[in-house]
Amino acid sequence: MNRLSLRMLQLAALAVLSSGVSGAAEPPEPFRVSVYATAGNVVQFMGTPRDMAGVLERLRALGVSHLFLEGRRGDEHVEPARLKEARGFFEARGIRCSGGIATVPGGAFGTRQNEALGWLDWESPKTREGVAGFFEENAPVFDELVVDDFYCTGDTSDISARARGDRTWGTYRRDLMVSLLKPLVFEPTRAANPSARLIIKFPQWYDRFHMFGYDPARMALPFDRVWVGTEVRNPETRRMGFVQPTEGYVNFSWIRSVAGPKVVGAWFDHIECTPQNFVDQAYLSVLAGARELTLFNLGDVMGGHPGDALLAARLPELCALASKIEGRARRGIPYYKPPDSDAADNLYLMDYLAVAGFPILPVATYPAEAKSVFLGAQAGADGAVVGHMEAGLARGVTFTVTPAFLRRIGQRGSGLAGVDVGPVVVELGVSSLVQGRRTQELSRPLDVDGSVRVTTAGVRWATAEGLPVLTERAVGRGRVLVWNVRTFSEQNFREVGEWLLAPRQLGLAEVAQPVLDDVRRGVMEPEGLRFEGPARVARCDFADAVCLYNFRSEGVSVRVDGRAVSLGANQCVWVDRRGFKRR
Repeated sequence: MNRLSLRMLQLAALAVLSSGVSGAAEPPEPFRVSVYATAGNVVQFMGTPRDMAGVLERLRALGVSHLFLEGRRGDEHVEPARLKEARGFFEARGIRCSGGIATVPGGAFGTRQNEALGWLDWESPKTREGVAGFFEENAPVFDELVVDDFYCTGDTSDISARARGDRTWGTYRRDLMVSLLKPLVFEPTRAANPSARLIIKFPQWYDRFHMFGYDPARMALPFDRVWVGTEVRNPETRRMGFVQPTEGYVNFSWIRSVAGPKVVGAWFDHIECTPQNFVDQAYLSVLAGARELTLFNLGDVMGGHPGDALLAARLPELCALASKIEGRARRGIPYYKPPDSDAADNLYLMDYLAVAGFPILPVATYPAEAKSVFLGAQAGADGAVVGHMEAGLARGVTFTVTPAFLRRIGQRGSGLAGVDVGPVVVELGVSSLVQGRRTQELSRPLDVDGSVRVTTAGVRWATAEGLPVLTERAVGRGRVLVWNVRTFSEQNFREVGEWLLAPRQLGLAEVAQPVLDDVRRGVMEPEGLRFEGPARVARCDFADAVCLYNFRSEGVSVRVDGRAVSLGANQCVWVDRRGFKRR
């Protein structure tokens, strides 16, 4: 059995386990807001009852009903007695408390890895003893504990190299981190508090998980609940990566397709955020299906970040949006990303498609019932994907693929597409596109693959020099569209010293509307959907409704399935399919 087949079995098993033995549907989680207090926050803001009363006032202003009290973050450490005192204070006043750990190194805690990021070397006995000791110490204090980001590693020391053997670094790290969950997390927790619940939080860099030890398909299985990072921050700044505001939505949606109803909470922060950036994170988290919004961290809340006031003002609307979404079936264009799949030069492509108005549905298993499917390089990890394409084309399915996907699957796929690609990508930026006699200028160059050549496909858009950018070929009852776009490769990350997040800005987030409208038409019409409008207006589809989110600082008019809809600046609009009326 190959690794992908094993993952598919694990996903199926997880779906069964998550659904409950009886098969009865569980009641929906109430929508709520929580705040995460780091160990340093606890020390700084919770020294006395008067201090805690000041914290309580800030929490109540944000409608907070759940507080995470972290006991360890490297050398920042809070004694169990102090955590118990804080928990008692807040729970007596109606705020439920959970514990938490950030597994990062300190001088006295764990061993730092030998690579650039401040993560742990998990082969180290000191790291293992320290992490197990945390759970032994904190499980008696709390009935619920969360493992924050950093349950991962990039260590390449001699001891890690010997333990790796002939496995790839990614495979070794995933196997290592999964193998340590039982002895370091679950056994010490259960020994100290058999009824304690455990939460794992995955960060937002979904297309990089497999490289550094995160394995959602295997890791989610033993945990009671899953939290997801939706901390996209400011897309215009370099420090945290030029992350698109839709990345949290994509990350949450994809992890939910892996872990099912265990996925409850979304986690985001104030770092580099304008008030609007901060609230954008909340809306996209709710649109993805989050039932709890966890704000990181208490220090920013106590400092009065301006985003908190805007969030408080928008909470009634967010609660109403969460109620509308609960139980509604989703629809859209599946983007197939199997677990542990490498993205080649399509890293984070889903984010850019979503911000360009494509109703992307990130999925971890092949969407056999879909009428239109998007296949980036990630889908090439499934050895059966060409067979899926051939069967789908016979039924009339439309496939939209990238050059990176065709390069991964080889000549059989290129024959279906009517397009050849070179053995390696040729990175180009193009500033205008041509369709017939029409030339469309682009405000920012579009990244394309210069190795693409047409064989039997027709060309819908090309460069002035004849490089195909959108092609189409009928196959059986279906079609294959090749959209010649690329995002980032591993080399692009290395060139700027980036490890996890988008290393530079892309023109794909700002493609001119005439081009976008045409591409959307080809991709969306097989599902009975149509959308005309500028980039930076996201569309989320449900069986009987559409939700639009305008990331632009000015109002826009768009057409949704033939009906005109107006959106104000930075506005979320719910559209009922039955009448297409504003609500």
